[in-house]
Amino acid sequence: MKNILILGAGYGGLTTLKGLKKVIKSGDVKVTLVNKNSYHYDTVNLHEVSAGNIKSDDICIEIKDILEPNVDFVQDEVESIDVCKKVVYTSKKELKYDILVIGLGFESNTFGIEGMLDNSIAITDIVQAEKIANKIENNFKKYAESTEKDEKDISIVVGGTGLAGMEFLAELVTKRKELCKKYGIDEKLVKIVGLDAAPVLLPMFDKQYSNYARKYLENNGIGIILGAGIKGSTKDSFIIELNGERKELRASTLVWTAGVRGSKIMDDTFKELSRNGRLVTTQELTVPNNEDIYIVGDCAAFIKEGEKRPYPTTAQIANQMGAYVAKHITNRLEGRKNSKFEYIDRGVVCSLGSKNAIAQVFGKFKYKGFLAAKTKKVIEAKAINECTDIKTAIRNQRII
Repeated sequence: MKNILILGAGYGGLTTLKGLKKVIKSGDVKVTLVNKNSYHYDTVNLHEVSAGNIKSDDICIEIKDILEPNVDFVQDEVESIDVCKKVVYTSKKELKYDILVIGLGFESNTFGIEGMLDNSIAITDIVQAEKIANKIENNFKKYAESTEKDEKDISIVVGGTGLAGMEFLAELVTKRKELCKKYGIDEKLVKIVGLDAAPVLLPMFDKQYSNYARKYLENNGIGIILGAGIKGSTKDSFIIELNGERKELRASTLVWTAGVRGSKIMDDTFKELSRNGRLVTTQELTVPNNEDIYIVGDCAAFIKEGEKRPYPTTAQIANQMGAYVAKHITNRLEGRKNSKFEYIDRGVVCSLGSKNAIAQVFGKFKYKGFLAAKTKKVIEAKAINECTDIKTAIRNQRII
């Protein structure tokens, strides 16, 4: 009996687990899932929790509710991997494996910017998202109750205007209105700014759609500053360089969305192959010269033959990786040949709150507004179905 160990209950890990259902039921394998939390959370919705517009329970699924009866679940944190002994060490256990699937997710990458790690909060998981939401509300409450009004308490600066940053900024349009009404604050006094060192906003979209997103935010009182290199952070400011001049943007809430990396465990385990927590896999998503270890999700840097750059890490590629790895393992166990991994890019959607978005899907359909917002929710429900089941997807969908 083969011992299969899956590290991480993100999109890639759970989709792998779902795809192994047939061989699990046959009794030919023993499968163990390791995850530090008791739940899976929809990473693509963390910006909504971070703004305080939804509760964390709305995007969390308890792992015990979706496991097959004969799958072992270990709620623990992975500390190290010994590829020679084929053992994974958690904080409490030693877990042996014959086949290992690594889907340990992402971590924040501050690129060594001075003070960033200590003074800003990154949107990386449920705990951090809740921390941001609480900080925003507490700062607004502090401003309302203080006799000496400090405008930095109702100021928010977001470092990064990629998908995560833009979606978070758009959520703040709704949250600002709610908090100002709750605490009797004039909305015009609230300052919210998104920064990015890049000269172009949302380059994955056609310019008219990225311009639409920018105009939507700016029309709702949110500033966008491009070409602004963040040079440092204090407890209540970002230091930026813009057009050769250094400036300080003060705010009590500093949020970092400009950089992510894979798990540090990848760099510790594969010292010569992994960089920033990501490993360039083979065309079969295995570690070079080690066909018993698969990498999925944010830890995988997959470069298609003939190309030079890896695909960006997204939920859709993580799900496709998980489905492929499950099929690859099943074929190996049953003595069948495998094809190479082929990623199908179905497009991208950037939400602008609950009722607005921009979308470019299937390479040819491009649209914006309410329909694009609903498309995002359909995609999210589809992602849940791919890594769990239809009942869970229906129960957790927020399309209606």
